[in-house]
Amino acid sequence: MTLKHVIILVGRWSRECREVENFWKQKKKKINFKLEIIDIDSDNGMKLMDEYEVSSVPVTIIDDEVVFIGMPELKRVEEIFEKDN
Repeated sequence: MTLKHVIILVGRWSRECREVENFWKQKKKKINFKLEIIDIDSDNGMKLMDEYEVSSVPVTIIDDEVVFIGMPELKRVEEIFEKDN
């Protein structure tokens, strides 16, 4: 089984982004996956925003697919991670 790779694109100035960041950090305590938190004001963040054609944050990318814009839905997150079990 390969680890899922979760990237979240965040704006440090956004309260919702901080909430999404905390959501994934809490999930990481229970589920094993690779987590990257990328500030959209960084060069890499801007590049990823263009690459995935998104213009608002927070964005959750799982295994190279934009899965959530905004707060992740708990039920959908569970479904995504159950697929590998």
